[in-house]
Amino acid sequence: MKRSMWAAVLAFVVFALLGAQPPAAVPPPKTVELMLEDQFDRRTNITDLRGNVVVLVFGDRKANDACRTLGEQLHVHWHPSAKGLPPAKAQAAPVVPLDGLKPGKMSPNVIVVPVACCGKLPAAIRGAVSKQIAKGSPDVVVWLDYADKMKDTFGMTAGETNVAVIDATGTLRLKINGTLDQPAMNKLVKAVQTVRYEAVR
Repeated sequence: MKRSMWAAVLAFVVFALLGAQPPAAVPPPKTVELMLEDQFDRRTNITDLRGNVVVLVFGDRKANDACRTLGEQLHVHWHPSAKGLPPAKAQAAPVVPLDGLKPGKMSPNVIVVPVACCGKLPAAIRGAVSKQIAKGSPDVVVWLDYADKMKDTFGMTAGETNVAVIDATGTLRLKINGTLDQPAMNKLVKAVQTVRYEAVR
């Protein structure tokens, strides 16, 4: 019998003798499932971004401007050459490489995805909303949530920015509901860098 199996048996016997229940096994974290559409009526699926670190920036209509500003700030943080460029060119800027990578290892990209939480609108109105967003953001893809999926999956503070960090395997690693102060921003940056390094181990 292997040592790990002996350890498990011994632990069970000890808990039984003490009249206690062994601790329940912690289930592994689940990968995030999120399918929406963008402002051009194309279906989106977060699984298509596997291998990258994804930062979802989302909020309701009152938070649109704040989310746009935060999204741009985060994109420039990991793609500094994007600063000052028009949106189409900024999206193509290279990601900051990780330090100390082994030869042949590529630095995972950080993809900042803006998500507009539009609420449960009638189908007849969604088309007009999508066109309005497409007009305001013709070069940056915006995911549209018409079913409160973001709120149900990650929670959401109304009228403020909300952020979720998804690692390269598609697992939720951090969520911050509400406007980011400096400590929260530092926590976000650290979390993203941590999962980037994890992706290349």
